[in-house]
Amino acid sequence: MFLPTDHSKHTESLPPNCSFRESDWHILASFWHPVAFVHDVGDSPVATRLLDVDLVLFRTEKGVTVADDRCPHRGTRLSMGKVQNGQLICPMHGLHYDYEGRCTDIPSIADKTAPIPTKLCLKTYQSVERYGIVWACLKTDSIWPLPDWPWLDDSVGGPFFVPCDEWNTSAGRHVENFNDIAHFPWVHIDSFGGEESGSYPTYKVENTDYGLTFTVPYLEGFNRFPDGVGGKQRQVKYSYELTFPFSTLLLVRPIDSEYVLYFVDTVCPVSANRTRIFQLFTDSQGVTDPDFWMKDAETINREDKSIVESQVPVELPLDTREEIHIPADRMSRVYRKSLSDKFGLGLPIGNKSS
Repeated sequence: MFLPTDHSKHTESLPPNCSFRESDWHILASFWHPVAFVHDVGDSPVATRLLDVDLVLFRTEKGVTVADDRCPHRGTRLSMGKVQNGQLICPMHGLHYDYEGRCTDIPSIADKTAPIPTKLCLKTYQSVERYGIVWACLKTDSIWPLPDWPWLDDSVGGPFFVPCDEWNTSAGRHVENFNDIAHFPWVHIDSFGGEESGSYPTYKVENTDYGLTFTVPYLEGFNRFPDGVGGKQRQVKYSYELTFPFSTLLLVRPIDSEYVLYFVDTVCPVSANRTRIFQLFTDSQGVTDPDFWMKDAETINREDKSIVESQVPVELPLDTREEIHIPADRMSRVYRKSLSDKFGLGLPIGNKSS
């Protein structure tokens, strides 16, 4: 019913009802994560959640501010308030907060010259707008850079943004599925399909400055490319560029064409078992039919979602001995090992990554 009054043993606390292991939460909080599309942060505050932390996003002439969705006066959700004249206004008592989170006005105080306590300030977080996405980092210092996707800046048109969706799964499970190749003919029956009897060549996963990359050929069961090349099936090359921990750029290249589809999948770990999906796409031609590719993405996601949400455990096992692997799992094995060895995710408390 009440919170304790003794703060003598105060340490950096986890969010209430945190669903992550303590060590994993602190590591993940040191990465940049997508929290909203830029176009969704307009004239009103936006509520979202990252790593079990409730956040409010609001826009001023100086950009988007990301802060705890909690007024320090009486704990009201600031996302229920409004933005006016570049100030976020609390819906309960009307306290005003500026771009930096400082309280600039307490309407109930008659003496407007009275000083406002410096402690009356929002807890704000690092944020940046890039590729049409608002990214946030919950720690003062990030341990890994934002993704570098120059293709999006150099594309003829777009990018186009797939409406966000939330899946009842962990971020790791979603990312691993997005980078998995062996499920294509079994799951994507209505999108790009492929022969169920088709085998996969041995491929090499390479380490990069940003994460991992690999390229594989594949015979798609449908011709979905607007490049004027005929045929019911298309031989393509998929090139995956994964930026740790949860962002992937996929380049799809039909081998008999100069056409290239660029598709980004990056996810926000809302909690340990819930993930918000951010996707965008463009191509080398200026996306002549964005509605087609939007429907294509939504079909693929619909096919994937129920399968991924059925996986148990929801958490991604980082100990590679906990699940059985097949040759096509080369990417997922390297990914799991990298998250553990490079960053210490999934390790017992007190252990350090090698």
